[in-house]
Amino acid sequence: MQAQEKGIDAIMINEDTTHMADIWKRARTTAAMAYLSPEMAFSPSFQNLWKDTKFRSRITAIIIDEAHCVDEWGGEDFRPQYRQLSNLRNYTGQEVPFFACPATCRTSTFDTIWSTLGYGFRPFWGLDVGTDRRNLFFITRPLMHPKDPVLEILNLLPQLLSASRRLEDIDKALFYFDSEATCWLVIKALRKILPPHLRQCIQAFSSDLSTKGKEICWDQFRRGILRIICATDAAGMGCNVPNVKYVVTFGVPNSVGTVGQRWGRAGCDRITEGVCILLVPQWAFRPKASRYPTPFPWKRCPCTRKQAGHS
Repeated sequence: MQAQEKGIDAIMINEDTTHMADIWKRARTTAAMAYLSPEMAFSPSFQNLWKDTKFRSRITAIIIDEAHCVDEWGGEDFRPQYRQLSNLRNYTGQEVPFFACPATCRTSTFDTIWSTLGYGFRPFWGLDVGTDRRNLFFITRPLMHPKDPVLEILNLLPQLLSASRRLEDIDKALFYFDSEATCWLVIKALRKILPPHLRQCIQAFSSDLSTKGKEICWDQFRRGILRIICATDAAGMGCNVPNVKYVVTFGVPNSVGTVGQRWGRAGCDRITEGVCILLVPQWAFRPKASRYPTPFPWKRCPCTRKQAGHS
């Protein structure tokens, strides 16, 4: 929808749209962009499209967005099609570029993407734009109330919560938790604090939501109907919301890349001053360094001892 708003003839091909005859016609003739999953790209219904010479002649690039998922999700037990994307070159040939876009890409992930997408047979260009976002502010501090995490985020709400408060007075925020149970615990606590007319602006996002439910959740969050989402890792792809103010992670994440992916959802418009907060248990912090790096500092330099009159 956002591509169409920019004047691009874009289509989405999934289980809900495959029965629409005009989708396949537009794909063959007018569509400038087609969005689909790896599973759909290898589905029987898409095979006829790959065999259509007119369709293949119109392909100028294969773009793999969120390409880090090739490494994180592409396994034998979960979405194996991610690791089979190089097979699409059998239809496109080597002349059509494959463009991979990962927001976070450690060395092992890059190696997996390289082999999975069959790079190396044609010239390769890699561009690392870094992760420096001038409009983001990062905070890491101990999680002081692990049994009642809502106490950690009360200061992110307006100080005065009355019947005169509007939706816009609550900054958009994404709160990430390890479990759905914790999500609902925080949601119930926050709804008790908010005035009645604002309580539905807080919702949960987890794997239990249907595909349609996830779309509705992101759409309402983007339009400002929802202001706070309490989520698990299921809240990843699909969050194209430009003005998120706060992204808070509760607990130790699985990897630095996970934190980067979450924090990257703050201030995507490059205008909003986003605040990215990581709340981890006290044990995750190193103890303060000793004033002296060795137990006996006077033994570090023999010449000093001699000058001090020691034999």
